[in-house]
Amino acid sequence: MEKYSSPRWSNELLDCSMPMSFDTYSKCSFNCLYCFSYYQKSHENSPTLVKKGLTQRDYQKKEIKAVDVDYIKSIFSLKKECQFTPLIKEKVTMQWGGLADQFDFYEKQHGVTLELLKFFDEIDYPLSFSTKSTWFVRDERYMSLIRKHPNWHFKISIINLDPEISKVIEKGVASPQERLEAIKLLSKTNPTTLRLRPFIMGMSDKNGEHLELIKLAKEAGAQSVSTEFFCLEQRADIRLKKRYQEMSKAIGFDIQKFYKVNSSGTGYLRLNYNIKKKIMNEMKAKCDEVGLRFYVSDAHHKHLCHHGSCCGMPESFNYCKGQYTEALKIAEKTGQVCFTDIEPYIQHFKKILWKSASGLNTKSNLARIQNRELTLYEFIRRKWNNPKDLNSPYIYLNGVLKPIGLDKENNVIYKYNIGEDKND
Repeated sequence: MEKYSSPRWSNELLDCSMPMSFDTYSKCSFNCLYCFSYYQKSHENSPTLVKKGLTQRDYQKKEIKAVDVDYIKSIFSLKKECQFTPLIKEKVTMQWGGLADQFDFYEKQHGVTLELLKFFDEIDYPLSFSTKSTWFVRDERYMSLIRKHPNWHFKISIINLDPEISKVIEKGVASPQERLEAIKLLSKTNPTTLRLRPFIMGMSDKNGEHLELIKLAKEAGAQSVSTEFFCLEQRADIRLKKRYQEMSKAIGFDIQKFYKVNSSGTGYLRLNYNIKKKIMNEMKAKCDEVGLRFYVSDAHHKHLCHHGSCCGMPESFNYCKGQYTEALKIAEKTGQVCFTDIEPYIQHFKKILWKSASGLNTKSNLARIQNRELTLYEFIRRKWNNPKDLNSPYIYLNGVLKPIGLDKENNVIYKYNIGEDKND
């Protein structure tokens, strides 16, 4: 089997508590209509495809690739240096399942995740899994390893309670009820999170299902909820448009039109801040009521996060604090935040050039012109210090962090600004 390159730097690097993201396989056997990585992977410029005489439109024909197990073992046992070595040395929690599900049916066939779990068990490395799968919780080969590690965190994705709609939207995935049962089994020994994302309006909130789901997750043993609203790719080609049409039919309205009306900007469309506000506050109130920690991975309403890691893992876990959510929580406590508050946690990025960052999306012509000679550290600092940039703390967080001046090193100081009305 051809080898797949992983880990990679998260494309949410500016706002990610687990920037070291890992996938076992190059593809996911599930066929969720909303999959954000479908657009990315089906439009990549692959020399392998060209060599085989295939085009980008032949994405579904691509062969499955798995990571090189020997290479993974060599970098995590610190026998071989790589870009991720500083994080590995500090045992910063690794995000497993960024672009594909590590417990899908490819895993049943190939078992590479299991082989790696045995290794990570040996070195006791902290992990945070994102999955929709359930079969592995009934397989003792996996559970005998999982039960040993309270530093292995599981995020189980469930976005509604209707098994019939779920069959249409999340093809190949176990029912919501089976996934709740997986939370129940895992939470006996491991911290678990209901991953209520992507939140799809008209589906996730139908008849108040989002609030009932939170209650049921608590009863199953979950400790937290992490949510994020679905984003729509406006640059969709005919394949992706067909997926959106299927989604629209299932939820009862044209989702593309809905996002065009209720989003600002172009390309990757996020729903406007205010349309999400009521639902976010409802979920936060429900979590408070039943005793769950609440987290928001959405760029909007992050101030509702329990602490600075939006994926819902326990606060005691070792995560990267050099990112926007952590900065926001600092500002919430102290009234303001400076670059020096997060700078100690991004020192390792001084040795990595943006253009060479493993897995990072560096394909944009404008981005290459602007960032080509920057280190990742300089890239983060430049975004921090340009409040007009779409990816600055000010604009990305929709004004919750507001620039108020410069510190002695000419870095922007941001104040906590949740008291003022926000409008897109």
